[in-house]
Amino acid sequence: MNIFRSMESHALRDPAKTAIVAAGERISYGELLDRVNRTAGALHGLGLRKGDRLSLLMHNCPEFVISFYAAMKLGLITVGLNVMYKQEEVDYILDHSGSRALIIHEDYLPVVRGLDAVDQGRVQTIVVQSGAEEPEGGRSFRGLLGRPEEDHPVVEPGTDGEAVIAYTSGTTGFPKGAVHTHENILVHLEGIRKHLGFDSGDVFLAGLPFFQLVAFLIHPGLALHSGATVVILDKFEPTAFLRAVREEGVSFFAAVPTIYHMIHTASDSTDVDLSSVRFGICAGSPLSRDLRQAFESSFHFRIIHCYGMTEISLIASCEDPACEPKGVSVGNVMPYVRLRIGSGEEDEVPPGEEGEILIGAERALRSYWNAPEETAQALKRGWFATGDMGRIDEEGHLHIMDRKKDMIIRGGFNVFPAEIERVLLSDERVEEVAVIGVPHTRLGEVPKAFVVLKSGTEATGEDLVALTREKLANFKVLEEVEFVDPGFFPRNALGKILKTALR
Repeated sequence: MNIFRSMESHALRDPAKTAIVAAGERISYGELLDRVNRTAGALHGLGLRKGDRLSLLMHNCPEFVISFYAAMKLGLITVGLNVMYKQEEVDYILDHSGSRALIIHEDYLPVVRGLDAVDQGRVQTIVVQSGAEEPEGGRSFRGLLGRPEEDHPVVEPGTDGEAVIAYTSGTTGFPKGAVHTHENILVHLEGIRKHLGFDSGDVFLAGLPFFQLVAFLIHPGLALHSGATVVILDKFEPTAFLRAVREEGVSFFAAVPTIYHMIHTASDSTDVDLSSVRFGICAGSPLSRDLRQAFESSFHFRIIHCYGMTEISLIASCEDPACEPKGVSVGNVMPYVRLRIGSGEEDEVPPGEEGEILIGAERALRSYWNAPEETAQALKRGWFATGDMGRIDEEGHLHIMDRKKDMIIRGGFNVFPAEIERVLLSDERVEEVAVIGVPHTRLGEVPKAFVVLKSGTEATGEDLVALTREKLANFKVLEEVEFVDPGFFPRNALGKILKTALR
């Protein structure tokens, strides 16, 4: 059972059908399969074998998709690197994952220069997506495609074969790598395809960043699994997005509330034709009732609420496009997913009552990479503890109530306060800090820090914002700093700061 097989089967059945549209280029399924096979052969020739980790640091592009499926064919494990990460973050993930090779767009070469993982030889191969035949800093991706095809057999990874390590912000201040298998991802893809009725006639529009596992799987992953076409935008921009929908006859896309807000705003000054769209998915954080109603009445297609996360790989619950929405619920639990509302480690609460959302472990991550303690804490007695609070109503609809964890969702990106706090505490002037999410009209939430300075020191809010801007991805950068006295923080009996009270 290999993810590569689903794409290959469509390429063999209908090689002339368009698989990818990107930057004016149209790539058929036959051409895609040829490029994937050539890339797989080249990577094998560079010494990569089953189980080796291949990191990808690229914006949305066909080469990202080609690299992913080539890695799947060889039984490699892919690691998507956030293009907004700074050097320290990239170096940590390359080192922690034990990546042997890196495929990178030339725009991000400055990020990898001077990295310990590269300088010390742990990353042995760098392939550069570039217009140059011989790019500075690595081998040419164009060179990989130009090599004669070497037909290496598909590696069958087995039921437990690892396919992806998806890094997500960690509560300990460092990202954690959620490991997913071929089998788990394929079950999710097939279940969603059936539930939402996708087939080869659909056209997907991918505007969310591929380095996010859910965004990659819900767009090119699901499109190529269904034999459909995926239109790739290198990044989201409202005018280009709306133009692509009109010109390519897009039938489906997924977005976070921030993007729906931007599309709706841009439509006031742009020629808009969304008549080809059957429905769109909204996930990441709740879409306000007012925006949903305004969007649907303006463009005459449904927005489908879903619930998922990196640790699940895709979607655990989803509204039915054929049924009227039930408030702001995230729909019914998908038929291939076990879900219950728990209280404590074992108890299940009665229907209608609030508790922690637990997902059957067979449809969640296999483990956190090289993190046995975190894995044991998250996976107990056959269930994955999501850290989200919810309830199931009398009709079986799942409602998300709150987050048990401290995670901030900023424009669809997950931000853990512990990461920001770790950076701030590295400043010798900072004595104590607590970071929380505060409401923001467009982004949903943004991080704010309450800071206690050491006696006799001085710092400005801009000093600390600049520190986070230097060390962290832009979506993690502080929006606001408030300096407080040492006795300001509310605490529990053990002295821990009560962030609920701060909020």
